[in-house]
Amino acid sequence: MMLCTSAIAGIDLSIEKDVLELGVTASVTDNTYLFIGGDTDEWVGIGLGYHTFLTPQWKANAYYEYGLENDWLVDEMLGIDGVKTHTHFVELSATRYFEKYAAKFGITNEYVRNGFTWITVDNANKYSGYISLARYFEHLYVSGKYEYHYAQDKSDMVDFNQGQASEWELSIGPMRPIWKVYPYAQVSAFSPNGTYYGMKETDVSWTIGGRISF
Repeated sequence: MMLCTSAIAGIDLSIEKDVLELGVTASVTDNTYLFIGGDTDEWVGIGLGYHTFLTPQWKANAYYEYGLENDWLVDEMLGIDGVKTHTHFVELSATRYFEKYAAKFGITNEYVRNGFTWITVDNANKYSGYISLARYFEHLYVSGKYEYHYAQDKSDMVDFNQGQASEWELSIGPMRPIWKVYPYAQVSAFSPNGTYYGMKETDVSWTIGGRISF
């Protein structure tokens, strides 16, 4: 989505492959916002963010999110349902605005832990750094993003949850709402450098979504 989007109240809906995600963002103060979301893959999350303009051209943002989802690997391999995976996600970013452009730089850190005590399956520390560029035209915007991913395995799965990967994204959307909805389309390619979380081949996916602001 476009980089100039502020942390204002709104409802976000997106579809990626066969997963539907719905999220609600609400302003708590002028500089803080609350996010609550979930998807059809049995994930739910709640997050709190803070953003402020350091200068008229520079904006800083900090965000924390706690997530909870079913442990699919334990369910498929051991037939044990109800085991939950907990995630703690932190993102720090800065955005630089120009007349018709914007550039965003950020780093993320995510701690993944599952609910078992006698065997750990999903446990990993995941890190990433990214850069995103957007070009604004009269009626639409185009943005691109590159993100480098690195994961450290902290489980009993013998180096399963680790590796390095590169991710590219390209998004397009209108500058003005269509019937109060800001739609967008995105294509992304996730390419492991060797093996990343069991992945060895590049995965290409499409996402269609939109935001209703209120």
